[in-house]
Amino acid sequence: MTNKTVLGLSAGEKVIIAIIPPLLGALLGWFVPTVADWVIKIPFIPFEGVFKWVTTLESDWVSIIAAILGVLAGVFFVLHAFSESLKIIITDEEVKLIIKGSVKIIHKEELSAVYMEGKHIVFLTADGTELFRGQPESKKELISEAFRQHRYPWREKDPFENQYQRWVTDHPDFPSHVNALLYARERALKNEETDEAKVLRKDLADLGVVIRDEDHRQYVRVVER
Repeated sequence: MTNKTVLGLSAGEKVIIAIIPPLLGALLGWFVPTVADWVIKIPFIPFEGVFKWVTTLESDWVSIIAAILGVLAGVFFVLHAFSESLKIIITDEEVKLIIKGSVKIIHKEELSAVYMEGKHIVFLTADGTELFRGQPESKKELISEAFRQHRYPWREKDPFENQYQRWVTDHPDFPSHVNALLYARERALKNEETDEAKVLRKDLADLGVVIRDEDHRQYVRVVER
């Protein structure tokens, strides 16, 4: 039987996530008429007409319908949370990374370093190419212990940390297409477009460009291939 370690949400955490949001949604929905009656007493409240309309409806039916909608919203949140959760399965030969229904497999011999950068786990090849970056649910200590147990090249920090330089618009050390992608990503970060920033990071990683973010500033290194 293959020796493996699974990192991700525990059974208890899954139960809590599955129960709490729908329950809170139901409670908030049930008290919508009471909240509306209280809100309309506040001067200059936005959407005052909507709240007044709610208070004119039959309160029992409003509460029931709003509670059902709250449960549905909670269920949607739960499904979203589970899909965004990163599951890591480690064996002595490979790492399987599962998130959003997709699976990525990384073989041990491909790796030169595995480390945590803030809340994210990062996998690097021998030349420093970034193979994967994601946010695990487990604590750093548990992750470190698991990878060490399976004899992976765990590092306490980025082994290439001295090779990064601050990116600025039209940086002279980078090609124009790389600068264009970095500019687009900086705009995405400033506009809090998280998904777009992730896609652009992946596009840049495919070009051998590795990024470290610090307070919406991009520090960049280029892999020597």
